[in-house]
Amino acid sequence: MIFVKTFKGYEDKTSVLDDAVNGWVVESKVQVVAIQTALSHEYEGRAKSGDLIYTVVYKADAPVA
Repeated sequence: MIFVKTFKGYEDKTSVLDDAVNGWVVESKVQVVAIQTALSHEYEGRAKSGDLIYTVVYKADAPVA
């Protein structure tokens, strides 16, 4: 089956989010179908303070936490 896992972080800390996503993929041993990202900024917010979301689409027999 196909499932989705979402990770949320901050634009100025991409390496932290990358480590979390990569660690989860390695530990869960799922077959990744796609990884998509989205970045949003708060109006008049601090520079590089936007929310960064990674959505991992993966194949597995059941959802993986």
